[in-house]
Amino acid sequence: MEQQAKVVSIINWKGGVGKTTVTHHLATGLQHLSSDELELFGFEHAQPKVLLVDADAQCNLSISCLTPERFEQLAYHKTPPIGTLKDLIEHYLKNEHPQVDVDDFILKACVRSKNEKVYEHIDLLPAHAELIHTDMDIAVYSRPYFKEHLFGSDIYKFQMLHHILNTIKHEYDFIFIDCPPNLNYITQNALYASDYYLIPAIPDRLSSYGISAIKNKVDELNERFQSSSKEYSHTKLIGIVLNFIREYGNQPKQTQENMITTLKRTLSSDMIFNSYLPYGDAITRASMLSYPVFAVENHQGKQSECVKKMTLEFLNRIGGGIVV
Repeated sequence: MEQQAKVVSIINWKGGVGKTTVTHHLATGLQHLSSDELELFGFEHAQPKVLLVDADAQCNLSISCLTPERFEQLAYHKTPPIGTLKDLIEHYLKNEHPQVDVDDFILKACVRSKNEKVYEHIDLLPAHAELIHTDMDIAVYSRPYFKEHLFGSDIYKFQMLHHILNTIKHEYDFIFIDCPPNLNYITQNALYASDYYLIPAIPDRLSSYGISAIKNKVDELNERFQSSSKEYSHTKLIGIVLNFIREYGNQPKQTQENMITTLKRTLSSDMIFNSYLPYGDAITRASMLSYPVFAVENHQGKQSECVKKMTLEFLNRIGGGIVV
């Protein structure tokens, strides 16, 4: 049987919690694991092949991978401009079997690593600012002569990204989708297309509020999608990755530790990743340069090590460990 990528949506309805940071660093973190570490998870010959999908109209993931200048040139000034997720969705919205090659919309080996080098095993399906209008287009569009009795009157509006990714899943080990900070059509498309979802969060009252609601809503969507399409498989929660942790003595400061304890009690201790991303300037400096943290820290740097721990825990959770 042909290898199929594991598809993971990174979601949170609140902005500023590190969705793009986590998405970017999961993909790049996989490239920095040792051969011995990768072999434990079945990657014996090379780093995992990863596709990053930027589904957010803010385009932060595309910018983090390419630089603002290169992304703007490619998406808005190049003649013709590159194809983006917006263009692909439009094709699939209006045609059940569009005559397009998804590979033509993917930027190959474009994610910057260090000193203008790139990661050979990471590709990008970029976003576009007009994705903000795509949700409205999906909402008002009605495909003529749609076979309502097969799937329900509107299920195709949630299946477009699923169909897009199915054409190229055999080319990758992982597909990570950076979702917008809402639960509109594009995010629901991402969840429909995904095997798993991951929730980044900051351990403060405002940022953590609503995590239970996210899980409850995804559970509700799982049931709706399953009832509308018997081919659908439930999207599972991998866990919650905590970000921007302020430490004292290599432990979260007391106020954040108290919030983490509350989260574990309210949700489930298994839902919270043991590893986390600490607050520091290395990731911030790297982001300003459109690099991952490995470009500005050596491999023993604090935040680089935390990214690798998060990546290993991610692999463990989907490879035979905890999936909620």
